[in-house]
Amino acid sequence: MRADNSINIYRIMKVRLIILLTVLGVVLSLKINTEVRFIAETTADSIYVNPNGTSELASLMREMQIYSGAEREKVIKGSLPSPMPDRFSSLKTAAISQGMEKSEMYDTFANLYMGSVKDYIGSDKKVRVEKYNNMIASCIACHSQHCPGPVPVIKKLTIKN
Repeated sequence: MRADNSINIYRIMKVRLIILLTVLGVVLSLKINTEVRFIAETTADSIYVNPNGTSELASLMREMQIYSGAEREKVIKGSLPSPMPDRFSSLKTAAISQGMEKSEMYDTFANLYMGSVKDYIGSDKKVRVEKYNNMIASCIACHSQHCPGPVPVIKKLTIKN
């Protein structure tokens, strides 16, 4: 009888281990798929080739996306911010995509973004997440009015508290 109990306990433990490993495999698979999907969505714009050419502003926006993604990782790791790339200063003067127009509010949004980047770069560590998220919020605010297509990708750059 005792041998039967130990065999049954062994079988139960074996089944539990198999179930645990299966659940762990599924969870890891979902996490990996989510990360791959995030990487694909955040880099899709940067590898897209427009057959009509890319405007100066579109190219600049892709650089801003790459900068923001790199800064996101720095904030998460607790590293110091990188300086704002010099090219970002051309935000208000960069040539826009053919067939598009800048609204009267465009320069206001550009100033808001530039100010939020400067605030982020000069921020204390204890408010850096907030300042970084403000920088991303300024992108979302502008894109909500002009060219809303990238908003879902930009939102993913936000750091959740």
